[in-house]
Amino acid sequence: MKRIVTVVLVAAGFSVAASLRAADNLRLNQRLNYSSDSQDGPLITGDHIEDGAVRGKPNYVFMFGEG
Repeated sequence: MKRIVTVVLVAAGFSVAASLRAADNLRLNQRLNYSSDSQDGPLITGDHIEDGAVRGKPNYVFMFGEG
């Protein structure tokens, strides 16, 4: 029984993960000026930035790196 529940939860997780959208080619703004309090444009730019955002729901950002 426990094995069946685990398999169902893993399958549900994969089906949800397949429908998620993510931004690609993320880049930091090269013209940021840390010595002033001016508007220098968006901090991060990339492709498909607006695809995953849903109005009225929390939107999470996960960032990781490999070295």
